[in-house]
Amino acid sequence: MINNVPVHKNLTRMCVDISTYVGLCICVPLVVVLLLSAGSALAEVVEKPLLDADCIKCHVEPSVQIAEHGGGHRTALGCFDCHIGHPPAAEAIIPACADCHVPAEHEHYALEGCARCHVTHAPGVGDLAKVNADVPAVCFTCHHGVDVELKEMPSMHADMACTDCHVRHGLAEGDFMQCMQCHEPHADTMGYTDCIGCHAPHQPTDYRWSKKTPVQQCAACHATEVENLARVGGAHAKKVTCSACHADHPPAKTGVIPLCAECHAPKKSAHYRVDNCAACHDPHAPMEIRLDAVSPVKPVCLSCHAGPGKEMEQHPSMHAEMDCTECHAEHGSASSCLDCHSGHSDSMTYAQCFQCHQPHSPSYVQYKKGKVEPELCGSCHAEAYTLIEGSSTKHGALSCVFCHRRTHKVILECQSCHGQPHDAAMHRQFSDCAKCHRGGHDLRK
Repeated sequence: MINNVPVHKNLTRMCVDISTYVGLCICVPLVVVLLLSAGSALAEVVEKPLLDADCIKCHVEPSVQIAEHGGGHRTALGCFDCHIGHPPAAEAIIPACADCHVPAEHEHYALEGCARCHVTHAPGVGDLAKVNADVPAVCFTCHHGVDVELKEMPSMHADMACTDCHVRHGLAEGDFMQCMQCHEPHADTMGYTDCIGCHAPHQPTDYRWSKKTPVQQCAACHATEVENLARVGGAHAKKVTCSACHADHPPAKTGVIPLCAECHAPKKSAHYRVDNCAACHDPHAPMEIRLDAVSPVKPVCLSCHAGPGKEMEQHPSMHAEMDCTECHAEHGSASSCLDCHSGHSDSMTYAQCFQCHQPHSPSYVQYKKGKVEPELCGSCHAEAYTLIEGSSTKHGALSCVFCHRRTHKVILECQSCHGQPHDAAMHRQFSDCAKCHRGGHDLRK
């Protein structure tokens, strides 16, 4: 058949036309040749099945859609799995979604109007704007976990429609809004990945973080704490990070603020066994100690400063009866002796007090050799000072502490310097040098 006309009729008509010009003698051999050729062509015609590649020749747009966004429709199916026939030879039959996506298998398949969100040849790409009226009910049929998260930790996000953030279905770039399209960043250098390092999008008030979370991000809300750490944080600033102590964040009720004993073990120091650490120590400024928060504070102080405690026990004084804060208003500082005591002279300085007196044992007077001015001694020992100052002997050139060494009321014997300048018989007869020489302050030759 050629153009719905039997082959032999076409050939006959052609033969008549040709004979008009070249004669019947030529037509007869030509008919034989044409018949032989037609018979050979008819013998080679073999019916072949259509392939998906044949559909692409006419249906370009659906083929592009299914190639780029077909999902399971591309990987698990071919065109003829859904399109059984094609006009005019057969009726165009497009199966219902439920033929494959059985409603009994999943609640999402039981929803009506699949085509509102899903394009058949690109089922993975949905126009979420068409389902706004039913959000989030439609979304939660697949995303059960999100529904649970929103209910577990209520926030403003829980009151929003899914499409307020998810402009298109999926998690590719541009499918959902970035946090900073609505929220101010905690720091200028923050990016989206920094946001989700602490905040889960569906539970933004349930803060989470890692040890890599920069301190600057915490400072956006907790500026005072971070400033205090930098200023007087001590080891809390140098050896730990915010997340090392704060494993969680309100509204969590436990694990937000760790116990001091988790790092400062009571077995390591008597001070770590003292209760109520926060009364004196701000965790973000642990070295800025509030001494007035506890009364009396002395037992707490001595748990760290055992040395002063022993000193006061060995050498009792009025200072030993006082609370530490009467002299130490702030940790690491002390009042001047001259704030309470009159100096031995009008020109006396605070530093000179320490030449004889130690604050925790003031009545146990000890001197530093060659470091005490005779005038200071003279404020209490006026007569002796007047005599030695007026002496023309070598004793007049000596400082008081040369003879009264180390401790108050200690007097060196003359022999310590002079040995036995007289013969043994005289020393036996006059054992007291002062009977002849009057004494060290008014030496007579």
